Amino acid sequence: MSVARLSKIKSLLKEKIESNSMRPQFWKPLGLITRVTPSRPIQNWLKTPSSLTAKLKDLCPNLEVVVLSEKWEVPMVNEAQQLGLEIDQEVWVRCVFLKCHDRFWIYARTVIPDLSPNNPWQELQNLGNKPLGEILFDMPSVKRSAFEFSKDSLAIWPHLMDNLQDKTLAQKPGFARRSSFKQKGAPLLLTEVFLPSLLE
Repeated sequence: MSVARLSKIKSLLKEKIESNSMRPQFWKPLGLITRVTPSRPIQNWLKTPSSLTAKLKDLCPNLEVVVLSEKWEVPMVNEAQQLGLEIDQEVWVRCVFLKCHDRFWIYARTVIPDLSPNNPWQELQNLGNKPLGEILFDMPSVKRSAFEFSKDSLAIWPHLMDNLQDKTLAQKPGFARRSSFKQKGAPLLLTEVFLPSLLE
């Protein structure tokens, strides 16, 4: 390994430590969901098998998508591990809120490696404020993995607390689920964090 590459990795590790993105996350399979939360209502939200966007729109027809960030960046360590990537490999990351009026319900994070013109997910780079769920569930050829679940401080998620006025939420837990979608062998990792304004 070259000195320059080693230096870059050390710099990235330092940035991740400072930004909380290296904090260990413990993802559980469905069989261990009670270790994430014993609450049946929260479990029911986490286990929603169909489009979460559609379920939220049933409650709030005026559901909005607020784009927080869309850019090439180094993923969180757990994301790189899940996708089998090098720690410093840049990916396309899209972070959004799903909100109903002034209530933020979901923080969603989409990670796509190798988003080149030949990648079947390439069109998602121009998704704008359209919900990702409206695209994914209209694609019958897409395969989805089983869910994994976690419970972590909301403060660990990039761009989340920077865009909420109530900073006291930083100490509140965010119940999250993630799954991978594959199209023509190309992966997309989607993480959805359920916020207190939806669950409380």
